[in-house]
Amino acid sequence: MAKVYSRVSKINNVVGRSDYISNPDRQEFIKLTGKSSDFEWEEYAQFEKENQKSQEKNNEARELVIALPNEMSESFSDDVLEEFSHELAQELLGNNRDYEFALHFNQARTNFHMHLLFSERERANERTPKVYKRDMWFDKTTNRMAKANAENAELRYKKGEVMKDKQGNIRYDEVPFTKKEKKFTERSWLKDHQKNIQKVLAEYNYVLDIFDNKHEIAQKKLYKGASADYLDYATNWNQAALKANNKLNKERTTLLKEYRVLKPLMNEYKFFYGKEKEMEKAELNLKIYKRNGYSGNNWNVFQRTAYFLTRYDEDKVNVKLYNELRNKIFRTVFNQDKFNNPTHYFKNLVQKIKDFPNKVQKAKDTLSKRFGTVERYKNHKQNLVQKEKAKAQKLEKERQKEAEWLKEIREKQRKEKERKPPKRNRSRGLS
Repeated sequence: MAKVYSRVSKINNVVGRSDYISNPDRQEFIKLTGKSSDFEWEEYAQFEKENQKSQEKNNEARELVIALPNEMSESFSDDVLEEFSHELAQELLGNNRDYEFALHFNQARTNFHMHLLFSERERANERTPKVYKRDMWFDKTTNRMAKANAENAELRYKKGEVMKDKQGNIRYDEVPFTKKEKKFTERSWLKDHQKNIQKVLAEYNYVLDIFDNKHEIAQKKLYKGASADYLDYATNWNQAALKANNKLNKERTTLLKEYRVLKPLMNEYKFFYGKEKEMEKAELNLKIYKRNGYSGNNWNVFQRTAYFLTRYDEDKVNVKLYNELRNKIFRTVFNQDKFNNPTHYFKNLVQKIKDFPNKVQKAKDTLSKRFGTVERYKNHKQNLVQKEKAKAQKLEKERQKEAEWLKEIREKQRKEKERKPPKRNRSRGLS
């Protein structure tokens, strides 16, 4: 099943990035673009520059790249895709945040995806325009402030009038944007946002799994403009990772399936946790009582009477229930050859599930030894070539050796044939 994939990155030139994702001259194939409202990223860029407190540039925005099913581009009209894009953006970001999206294909049209550019800040909903606290008089000639009764003085701004800047924009007491939302840097959001992507896709009938780093090996991105060496390395990594993931997923699915089957039965079995030896002893006592002797042991009348009055009924009920549950559990166990008793088996199963991430990590380490970097993959490939060459040389030597051996045998047969005298024709005349 396809996986939900997304990547978050910081953007310190939001104007340039906006042009990059929405400009047809800079993209191979743009399906659709859109914005939350009629706003300009220059506002955010300028605000971040004005509020920069160190030499390092402020992040002007963040970007989410979200992989989408390729079929969406064909099965949905542009109107439905636009509705989906806004719904997904608002599910991820909320309703009071500016964002821009672009739906893209690569040149081969095999990788449909969304770029979602958004601000970490929200627009301030309540802002108070600045007003003049008194009448403002200026000298007509010098344009400097003057007293009301001065010669050449004119009234330019009245008390209570709204202030504006040189461009004619209203000036406010408060800043235009809120503080940056910290949640976009928290692990919880990075984890939960994939669930939200999954949720919205499901509403449009696309059911995708979420990539689980603990239980799966991640694929390498085949990004645009990558070198041939990297693409070869990443392709082989992805093939090996896919093979390993299929094997790991099959094993984990089996473990979880067995756990789901056993868990309710083990809840019934709780009374007998750790009491298997007691149940075996109780079953033995019932047999001794029934036969008045078992494995060389004999009970006298007093022992039989005491057992009947104190333990018989309880043991009979418990042993029957124990055997029924044990047989029921045994029939549901997949690996019956490893079954010793239900408690041990179930504990071992739970431990295997808990330790599964370690198994995945070992598989990752194995892949990393081969394909960890482009250089390491090159070395691995060279080693494979050398092994194949050595194998071919060995086969060639064996072939030559066999050919020489056959040649020797034929030569030996020829010489033996030459040494033998020719057969004489026997006379068949009458004696």
